[in-house]
Amino acid sequence: MDYELDICDYLNNRDSDDILIDLRDKIAFGHGSIQGAINIPLDNIKELYQLPKNKKIYVFCQKGEFSKQSVELLHDAGYEAYPLSGGYIKWLMQDMKRQESQELCK
Repeated sequence: MDYELDICDYLNNRDSDDILIDLRDKIAFGHGSIQGAINIPLDNIKELYQLPKNKKIYVFCQKGEFSKQSVELLHDAGYEAYPLSGGYIKWLMQDMKRQESQELCK
């Protein structure tokens, strides 16, 4: 099943009811993240199961590798979840471009 979404495409069409999860560690999260993201580091992965099941969950990490694994765990537990490809690094690079052009992820 191909359900991975590009992080910039998602953020350009984000629904306010969605839950956005940042899997990076607390130190990385403390240095910056995507606005509205909730930090649940991989070492606290069980906290994901406390999220409401009636909302879509979008997950990102540094590069997009660990988000796929986390989404598989969420699917197995009955959640509607999607990994965001490219991760924080892609978003950060696009955000730097946006600051120059004033367009998000374009």
